[in-house]
Amino acid sequence: MKRYALWLLAIFAILMAALSGLLFLSPSARLVTGIFIAGLSDPGPPPIAQGVITESDWPHFEAASIKLTKVLETKFPAGSKEDFLKSTLTDQHFRTVDPPPSDCIPPDQPVPAGVVSYQCLTSKQEEERKRTLVYKWGGGFCVNTISVVWSSDETNALTHVEGSYYGRCL
Repeated sequence: MKRYALWLLAIFAILMAALSGLLFLSPSARLVTGIFIAGLSDPGPPPIAQGVITESDWPHFEAASIKLTKVLETKFPAGSKEDFLKSTLTDQHFRTVDPPPSDCIPPDQPVPAGVVSYQCLTSKQEEERKRTLVYKWGGGFCVNTISVVWSSDETNALTHVEGSYYGRCL
């Protein structure tokens, strides 16, 4: 029995050494391994969407977004505090949307062709960006995204909340 275990251990060590050599030498092997590891570490949808967003919702994003919005409206009804929505979602690893870089091109100016550049946001778009939280998950080839957008009044009471779900694959 001990001899059998040693043979298995030796075979495993040889396979791991060969795999390590492939990863070191082959960029495509590194890519495949990275995708595989990303798939293993996929956290899945956030708690607020578990059981609401399922694999069967792919690619029925509009219908899934309606389901998600209903859950959000139940959890954060009109009149709820904006801070409660933000803290609940950030505790579930939702993140703010990054602003465009400071060297962005103003919205009223054309973007030059052939140059990588970013269009600045209008004041309305900037206000919406500040009231949007995003959660992304997926493994390897596909990424799923949930966005939550809300509006509030001058007392920071919610007046509207909406969720959207979409996904894309390489």
